[in-house]
Amino acid sequence: MPLLEARDIYSGYGDMEVLHGVSIEVGREEIVTIIGPNGAGKSTLLKTIFGLLRPREGEVFLDGRGVTGLPPHKLVRLGMCYVPQVDNIFPSLTVQENLEMGAFTLRGDIKGRLERVYGLFPVLRKRRRQRVGKMSGGERQMVAMGRALMLDPAILLLDEPTAALAPNLVAVVFRSIQTIRDSGVAILVVEQNAKHSLAISDRGYVLVDGRNRFHGTGKEMLENEEIGKLFLGG
Repeated sequence: MPLLEARDIYSGYGDMEVLHGVSIEVGREEIVTIIGPNGAGKSTLLKTIFGLLRPREGEVFLDGRGVTGLPPHKLVRLGMCYVPQVDNIFPSLTVQENLEMGAFTLRGDIKGRLERVYGLFPVLRKRRRQRVGKMSGGERQMVAMGRALMLDPAILLLDEPTAALAPNLVAVVFRSIQTIRDSGVAILVVEQNAKHSLAISDRGYVLVDGRNRFHGTGKEMLENEEIGKLFLGG
């Protein structure tokens, strides 16, 4: 049984339908990448899975439980967290204050959770008193992902985590994604940096015009000539 399954999802904004029967699944401790051209519906799919949009048709399952249309705060309690592309940190707060904000719904001592995040991202421990707005783009993404991990999710949804980053910072973020997966958290990521993301992914999907176009292992997709010509710049 997959950890996360979205089945035949139709969704959109107002009268505009963006997704037309999209289906995906993510296994436990997998990295799954969604790629495709701009406007394909990738971010819309993440928002629908996370309850920011309600699907017009279709179903979402988390660990076998139907969660279609549940609001984000309930999905978080069930083990799903989401890191949007923008506005995903509090720039005026320190690293540790950002992480503590990620756990504001929890009661009791959060020192153990802080230690887990600092163990995954040692650079954040060194800079825990630094204001996040003064950090590099890659470090800010670590903070955003770390804050989501404070709730100990089973799966993390990431929307364009390397957008607008310099190449050296892109590598840092992808290493962070692998580190998170190796800690036992499944990851569903929407990413324009397709080659790099597929290289670290167990599986991938291509969306085109709001529909499933291709699906396979990361290796299969990187070796597929049609995918290479259309979506990987090769």
